[in-house]
Amino acid sequence: MNPQRRPSRYPTRALCGLLLCLSSVASAALRVEVEGVDGELRTNVLALLTVQRERETADLSESHVRRYFQRGVGEIGQALEPFGYYAPQIDSDLQRTAEGWHVRYVIRTGEPVTFTEFDVRVLGEGSRDAELLRLAGKPDLRRGEPARHARYEAFKTRLQQRAVARGYLDAAYTRHELRIDAASHSAVVVLHLDTGPQYRFGAVSFDEAGLDAALLQRYAAIKPGEVYSGERLLELQRALEISGYFAQVDVVAQREQARDREVPVHVTLTPRLRHEYSAGLGFGTDTGARGLLGWEHRRINSRGHRMNAKIRVSEIENDVSMNYSIPLADPRNDRLEFTGVVLDEHSDTVDTSLRKLGVGRTRERGDWREVLSLNYQREHFQLGLTDDTTALLIPGVSYAHVRADNRLLTRRGYSVQFDLRGAVEQVLSDMSFTQAGIKAKLIHPLFKQGRVIARAEGGSTWTDSFDELPATLRYYAGGDQSVRGYDFEELGPRDASGEVIGGKHLVFGSLEYEHRLRGDWGVAVFFDTGNAFNSVNEGLESGAGIGLRWRSPIGMVRVDLASAISEDNSLRLHFTLGPDL
Repeated sequence: MNPQRRPSRYPTRALCGLLLCLSSVASAALRVEVEGVDGELRTNVLALLTVQRERETADLSESHVRRYFQRGVGEIGQALEPFGYYAPQIDSDLQRTAEGWHVRYVIRTGEPVTFTEFDVRVLGEGSRDAELLRLAGKPDLRRGEPARHARYEAFKTRLQQRAVARGYLDAAYTRHELRIDAASHSAVVVLHLDTGPQYRFGAVSFDEAGLDAALLQRYAAIKPGEVYSGERLLELQRALEISGYFAQVDVVAQREQARDREVPVHVTLTPRLRHEYSAGLGFGTDTGARGLLGWEHRRINSRGHRMNAKIRVSEIENDVSMNYSIPLADPRNDRLEFTGVVLDEHSDTVDTSLRKLGVGRTRERGDWREVLSLNYQREHFQLGLTDDTTALLIPGVSYAHVRADNRLLTRRGYSVQFDLRGAVEQVLSDMSFTQAGIKAKLIHPLFKQGRVIARAEGGSTWTDSFDELPATLRYYAGGDQSVRGYDFEELGPRDASGEVIGGKHLVFGSLEYEHRLRGDWGVAVFFDTGNAFNSVNEGLESGAGIGLRWRSPIGMVRVDLASAISEDNSLRLHFTLGPDL
């Protein structure tokens, strides 16, 4: 007879193991509280706290929780030191509740360590460099401010980078210390920078790119023997990138090939395709549906000549234009251009046919773009009761200046342009006239999500033969870019038939407030006023309204509903698309 078998203990042990496992899993419920600090201090504390980082771990056991909790005080101290707090008082508490573990730290940062002394020296050839000495003598650190490590590191990096940018390519610190005395709450900055010798530029060489070496050297504007400058290299890269000739530009200072402290520079160029074709469709309430076809020959010859042609078609205006451009002494900002234009406009106001040939020189003068031009045009026009043809040789000059944080979608910026042109009857012209104009636009932020847009335009014409002045040289007002609420070129002097014939003078002003609502969408309110006139006694016309705005990848889309204030119940929809400046 078999003895009676004893009950197995393995199920009990397995059950206990399962309960222990479940207990461990349940312990994963962990809440961490940090009090006494906020902002960047709190962010850094939470980033360094292991118990905070591991609180979502599924298999977090009691031993893990207690070990991470014990580490917390030391980790908080490390997190506060970069901000100048070296002697914080930290109270910690760990409790187990029905919901899980609760970890709590209460921090009193105490008095911060502050910068008290600066021992900043420039050694080597740079010890006579006025700019480096000025930077070293006035560091971006002030006595009495908290000794933040990031501030110290930023200044240390800036001083060395500035030395390298000024040609001291071997610049290195012989000493760099931030001496902390927590007991006296003081920090001493010790930075000794040995610049070594100052290097100079050697020869600048270019890859074969289909352009004359002489033209490329004019883009460089760097002569062998000049003091090496990192900024000059960046200027060269930017100039070549915006030239339009190249798809990719790599400018490399060949430091390893330096001889007698002269660093050669090599530029690797990847040419763009010679021909570019473009097409586009659009719509504007002034022009109706419109289309564009374009062609550009980016590199006609090795001297960098280029040509482009465009055909624009709309419901009221068709034009064909060609441009031939030749880079001059400084190809970065100086070019000679030959142009030809054929334009036909047939709107409710103007019926004109223009043929024009011109030559102009465009160059930069400081922050201004100067355009000197000489155009010969012949225009047949019908305005009201006038039907005439006028030929003119028109010299002109234009100056324009733009400054903006972003010319496509501007938060803060402005533009201004001055124009002066005229003709003399005895010099290949059927009449004499002088015309001057100004345009200005200001965009300024207002509140966190808003901006104010102010526009102004004015122009005057002096002539004794106004009836012979072509339609394209007269002033009109009204439309998407003028006084909204009125039709395109609806405003201006009228003849005996009641038709608008344009005026000698123009005054226009606009004030608009845009407010961004959500994402790329916003709304606007605006007020426009202005008119074209022959006498200063003639009054101004005004329009006001509201608009919808969308920040598209190619500029602001503007849809406006405007009311012509001087015309009862007159509402007009305006639609425009394009860059702010």
